[in-house]
Amino acid sequence: MKKRLLTLLYAFATVYGFAQGIVQSKADHYNIIGELKNVPDSTVIELSRVVDNLIWTITTDTIIDGRFHFRIKPDSLSKEELSLGCYHSTEFPMISLRLWASPGDSITVTGDNTLIYTWRVEGNAPENASWQTFLDDSRELYNAIQRGQLYQYEVWEKSMQLPPEKQQPYCQEKFDSIRNAEYAMCIQIQANEIRRMKETEVDAVWLDRLFLLAGSSKYEKDYPYTEEVIALYNSLTEEQKQEQLAQDAYAMLFPPQHVEIGKEMADAEFFDLEGKKHHLAELKGKYILIDFWSSGCGPCIMAIPEMEELATTYKEKLNIVSICIDNKDPWKIASEKHRMSWNNWNDLKGQSGIYAQYDQGAIPNYTLISPDGIVLEQWTGYGEGSLKQKVDEYIKE
Repeated sequence: MKKRLLTLLYAFATVYGFAQGIVQSKADHYNIIGELKNVPDSTVIELSRVVDNLIWTITTDTIIDGRFHFRIKPDSLSKEELSLGCYHSTEFPMISLRLWASPGDSITVTGDNTLIYTWRVEGNAPENASWQTFLDDSRELYNAIQRGQLYQYEVWEKSMQLPPEKQQPYCQEKFDSIRNAEYAMCIQIQANEIRRMKETEVDAVWLDRLFLLAGSSKYEKDYPYTEEVIALYNSLTEEQKQEQLAQDAYAMLFPPQHVEIGKEMADAEFFDLEGKKHHLAELKGKYILIDFWSSGCGPCIMAIPEMEELATTYKEKLNIVSICIDNKDPWKIASEKHRMSWNNWNDLKGQSGIYAQYDQGAIPNYTLISPDGIVLEQWTGYGEGSLKQKVDEYIKE
């Protein structure tokens, strides 16, 4: 980390130069200071950036006498969304605190327990106050959910004292009860969010909640608030509807026609890492394996060596195309780290683009297509050898 610019000033600096150095030093970083009670000392707290719903660890600090301090130089001069988590202690739930910061900001985090998601944040960015308002509407519900997560740790530890054949049934019974209660509380939280969104102006936090509500509408059976979520989307201006989160919400609320096995594949305009345009149609003549992936998806990354093997083994009969659902920058960074010798494309529309037509509710998400463009099979998830097993059912070496 850079030393303060003040230490680099020479004794002969002018008053103007000295003052300018102070301004740059303050504006170059943001500070996050934690003031906590009833939190165990020596707990490691982790600060991460949130980019396109992906979390990237920045650094850690250790809580001493209820305090921690981060002084961070941001990646750019723009505002950053951040998260704070204590992921290596069973005294904390596996959930992180949200906050926002810009260069020059000073942010204070306070809490009087280990329920980190509902610690209070005071900072310059208006999103901090906006998110705290949503938290205040459902604070006790969020705290109950966090206590439920802590109870699950206790259940797991107790299960370790049982004979091996009794451990899984013991945990399953307890966990099912906890998760049913969590679901009921989440539904109540969403009712509170909908009520708040009807009363407040649209901002980044509002759009984030819309996206999550739309996801519940699409994936939760018998979801009770679909019509209200659609009404919230319809209340947006045309300009607001162009925001990526709004477009992703639209794709879930009004899903396009989904590809069907035995029917023609869906196509779109894609870009490779050099910016050249492509279409799936150009890959016809061989089998096509479509792999929808994200840089934050562990199984997606784990599958890369096996896809490399498939690309080599079946190079005369199979075209592989990995379609990233990240935005441009995270996609390019991940592609530098995880090289692909096959087609690596992106339609730059996130989850509202071609992914919405192939979406199966999770990634990695695979579709196998015949040489003449007919969808043969779709599946999700990755385990070692699973891709080769699927492809072998259709293609012989």
